[in-house]
Amino acid sequence: MENKQALVKLCVDSVMNPTQVAHFSKGADVDTTIRSQFFDLMGTEKPTMKDIRKHKLAIFEILEEVLTETYKKGINEDEFFMQFAEVRNIALGDAQEFYIEDDAVLVVSEHAGNHWNITRQKLEGGASFTVKTKAYAIGVYGDFFLFATGRLSFAKLVSKVAEAIQLKIYEEVAMSFANAVTKLPAEFTANGSYDEATLTEIVAHVEAVTGSPAIVLGTRTALAKVTAGLNVSYLSDSMKNELARSGRIANVNGLTLVQLPQVHKQNTFEFAYDDNQLLILPQTNDKFIKIVFEGEDYMKEVTDEQAHMDMSFEYKFITRFGVNSIFSTLFGVYTLA
Repeated sequence: MENKQALVKLCVDSVMNPTQVAHFSKGADVDTTIRSQFFDLMGTEKPTMKDIRKHKLAIFEILEEVLTETYKKGINEDEFFMQFAEVRNIALGDAQEFYIEDDAVLVVSEHAGNHWNITRQKLEGGASFTVKTKAYAIGVYGDFFLFATGRLSFAKLVSKVAEAIQLKIYEEVAMSFANAVTKLPAEFTANGSYDEATLTEIVAHVEAVTGSPAIVLGTRTALAKVTAGLNVSYLSDSMKNELARSGRIANVNGLTLVQLPQVHKQNTFEFAYDDNQLLILPQTNDKFIKIVFEGEDYMKEVTDEQAHMDMSFEYKFITRFGVNSIFSTLFGVYTLA
């Protein structure tokens, strides 16, 4: 198909930068433009399920590129991942090796069925490790036909899959965080009602052992407990505005507060991150989250006629990745009552 890459770029931009591609020449909006180019591919302006099936390889090839570029761009431009994650892309069958100079704790989280298997391993200084990857499949039922018939926007078609992948990665990271605390010395942990002196003491331990300033990570709910006890009369007007706008303050008494992106555990309404936990991490250039994508993503049609007696179709977008968290230095955890 001619101008395939132009179509891919337009599709990605329609999801990531919708305001920049709001309208095109002759008054056509972005969905109309994208839809017409797919119609050109199928050779009809009124495609049926037969037309989609006949041209599915060409359609899937475009959707594969769009989905891959969309979710990876979202991860690379995400403020949290930009600050804390190292992302690598490798060929299928290759292994990405990471090297650490100091003693560290490697936490690997893998999802199997409906339970989590957590592996914790002490790594001695000078060791290397690889990130194990596995395949994840996201199923979407009949949505391309809804898009082709004008009942679904392209942005919604793609966003559902891209967001599902990103949320899965967030969930993997959250599980690694939750299980890394078992390796910490008692001086680096605390439990109880929030107390500024207790937090300051943990921060002091982290800064003393690492030689770097510390930052405090927590969910919106956890960070709200830090700011709840502040005397508003001591806050500047800009801090008051920030508190009213976002419910938190980015800097409190010399400490930088970073909000963790809260997500649900897969297929539940249970939060992945503990809303009562503050993580105190050294502010270094060492990105402790390792994300590895292996091979090319691909689409697969589900052809089980018994599963789809209504003759609709389903496709699965299959990607392969792994997530490890490795803390090469000690950090602190404050669990709030």
